Order: sequence, then C-alpha cells, then structure tokens
Amino acid sequence: MKQFLPTIKLVDICKKSNGSLILKNINLEIPNKALYVVLGPPRSGKSALGRIIAGLDTPDTGRILFDDQDVTNLGPVERNVSMVFQDFALYPHLTAFDNIASPLRKLKLLKEEIRKRVLEVAEYLKISHRLTHYPSELSGGEKQRVAIARALVKGAQIIILDEPFIRLDLKIREDMRAELYRLQKDVGVNIILLSSDPIDAMVFSENIAFMQNGEIVQVGNLTELYDDPKNISVARYIGVIEMNFIPAKITQENNRKVLDTEIGKMALPTIPQLLEDEILIGIRPEHIHIGEEDVPSHAGNIFTFEGRVKIAEVIGSETIVHLDVGLAEPIRVLVPTIYKKNPGEVLKATFNMRDLYFFDVSGRFICRGGDILG
Repeated sequence: MKQFLPTIKLVDICKKSNGSLILKNINLEIPNKALYVVLGPPRSGKSALGRIIAGLDTPDTGRILFDDQDVTNLGPVERNVSMVFQDFALYPHLTAFDNIASPLRKLKLLKEEIRKRVLEVAEYLKISHRLTHYPSELSGGEKQRVAIARALVKGAQIIILDEPFIRLDLKIREDMRAELYRLQKDVGVNIILLSSDPIDAMVFSENIAFMQNGEIVQVGNLTELYDDPKNISVARYIGVIEMNFIPAKITQENNRKVLDTEIGKMALPTIPQLLEDEILIGIRPEHIHIGEEDVPSHAGNIFTFEGRVKIAEVIGSETIVHLDVGLAEPIRVLVPTIYKKNPGEVLKATFNMRDLYFFDVSGRFICRGGDILG
C-alpha cells in the first residue's frame, strides 16, 4: 500500500469480547494531519477502538476506510500504522538504539541507512545521548520518546498513542504534551491520542470524541463539549474539576415559577417548556465565587448561597474549596489563588445564573442559563 495521510472513517463498527459488545455501532471520521483525542473513562472502549484502527484486531461488523480505500482486513504494516502502548512495549534486552532500529532491521535495510534514520529521529526527539542505555536505565519520558521514535523511524503515517501520559510524572507529562504537539505540527503525521485524562482534551482541543460504554457519545472541539455537552456524562468529564450537580424542582410562587433547590430558590424570568417539574442543574467549580472575590455580574442574575467548609484543598496556585450545603456531595469551588480556610467555617458563595447547565432527569442536556436569561 502506498504511504499517504488519510482521512480515517469508521463505519458501523461493532466488536465483541467474551460475549459482551465492547464497541457499539461506531461511526467516526478523523481528518488527515490531525491530532485527534479519543477521551473517555477506563473501560469505555478506547483501546479496543485504537487496536481496530491500527489493524491489530478486526471488527465483527463494519468497515474501516482510509480515504475511500477499505482497509478493514489489512494489517498494521499494510496500513502504515503504529500503536504505542501505555507500557511502551520496549524490548528490555535491547538498548534504546536497537529498540528504535528493530523495525528497520526487519525490513533488512543497510546498516548505514538504519544508523542514519535512528540518529535523525533520536536527535529530533532529544534522546541522542540515551541511545546506548537499556529501558531499565531510562526515565518514563525517555521510554516514551524511544517508543515514539520507533514508530516514526519506520515511516508510520498514523501513530496511535494509548494512554501515553498515564505513567509519567506531572512535569514530564506537561513536557510530553508540548513535544507531541510539536511532533504533529513538524512531521504532519496523523496522531490519535486515546486518553482518560480530560486535561489532554483541554490541551489538544480541536478534535475530540468522547466515548462511554463502547459508544461515541459526542464529537466536537473543546468549546462545543464544554458549553453544549450532550449529557451529564460529558459535562461531568470535561473540565479540570468535576461539575457540581444540584437536584431542582420547578414550583409556583407568587404567580411565577422558581427553581426550588437545597441551596435556595432561583427565580428565572422564563422557564422553557422543555424543562420538566424535576430537573438537575449543573454549575462548574470555576464559575462559583467565594464571597471576597469579584463576581462577573449582570443585574438580577447573581445567586448567593452559604456553605460550611469541609476542606480547602490547595493544588499548586489554586484551591478547591469543598462546601457542605446539605447535599449528598459537597459543592466544589475553584478559587484561583491559595486560599486557606479551616473546616467548619461558613462561607458565602455566588454564581451567575447564566452559567447554569440544565439537564432532565435522564441526564440529557437541555440548555444553559444564558439561553434563558438572554
């Protein structure tokens, strides 16, 4: 098969494992020259999907197209695809040089050609000084670079990375995200990133598919998934800190409808007919403000409530304040500074009702507060 940068199309892909359907009617298009993130919780089907794109497994039904060419029954070599696993799958008895060179030796290239290619890719990935070392002597980031170099050196046009950052320390993780972005832009290969970390979707924000229970739930860019999640699962997953959810009932009071919740009553000028008597409202931690903070406001749209501090969790230069408001779970507030409060202290918190998310009891997203308030 000729080498090319294809648009990848998955058409009605289904796959069973041990009698259970692990991929359910997957339809997805991955554009060429893309850095594409398939995001989802563990056991959502991401790895199974990656293996099918790579040609390591065959779907039970459905087709895989590279542009208009059906590659469903072709293997990884014929597809020119390489998959990098989360354990990096390096040969422990081989040096970094020999690990990178291994696919070229299988092609029986001349020794000098192999050396030239390995040195070129090692220099690009900044591991030239580690080529004589064995995997046991390499850091997690270096092992990952060796695994990526092995994929690049054989000219793979599609590289699939399965949870590539999960075994790396935080700082190395940040560095490798930057390296991956540089690699995709410089080399122009298709990179498919299979990840359970929402930070990956926030960093590589242009092309995201969210998976759950073997299905593609929503496809779009970060703004689309953040602002208009298809359901609670997407809303809960997209973000640095999980969204807060508050049960609400629509009641009549003084000839107007209000949202009655455990943290107080919220009056809205109109309530769409789509909203049922019982709903869930969501508010992101970054949209809630502690009393001392300046609140971005529009007259009449600010809602205030009180909560008792359970813990103030400092994470770097930010703080997650957990407020007990009488719900099953505390309300999480993201404070953009180091904010030390003792457990038991009562704090006043506010948010703009424009930032609310409305869901029906089944978890389906209905609208944002801004859609109601105008």
